[in-house]
Amino acid sequence: MKTKVLFVCSANTTRSQIAEALLKKYGGEDFEANSAGINPGVLNPLAVEVLKEDENMDISSYTTNKVLDYYKEGKHYHYVITVCDEASKEPCPVFPSLDGVLHWNITSPACDGTNEEKKAKIKVSKEEIKTNILKFIELVKDEHIKTGFPPEW
Repeated sequence: MKTKVLFVCSANTTRSQIAEALLKKYGGEDFEANSAGINPGVLNPLAVEVLKEDENMDISSYTTNKVLDYYKEGKHYHYVITVCDEASKEPCPVFPSLDGVLHWNITSPACDGTNEEKKAKIKVSKEEIKTNILKFIELVKDEHIKTGFPPEW
């Protein structure tokens, strides 16, 4: 049985999109991943570039999605994982799950500066997400678990 995961952030433009892509890549057939936001924006083209360069993945066809739409469609997920940055007081939406709601406090990739500076910030966020994705896969792959996650989640 596939473990279904929804990654959520405020706009579904960068972090939740990266998390969805990385779980699809590293989790393979054992996981089904989606992402959504409260107020979806536009897919961040620099996130597309970073994943292409660092992970050899093309997410340019990904769309931004609204949490409420998934809820209205009656979708169910084993895990809902928010990827907002609590330090910047971002709103983190809530969505019901079957096994657990987790929070990954991922550094916000938003910043002013050149495209290279912005990409560098996105890479920091991507690496944080990748570390958590790999740990999550290891903990969940063989069976759905509701406990045993790192306390910071």
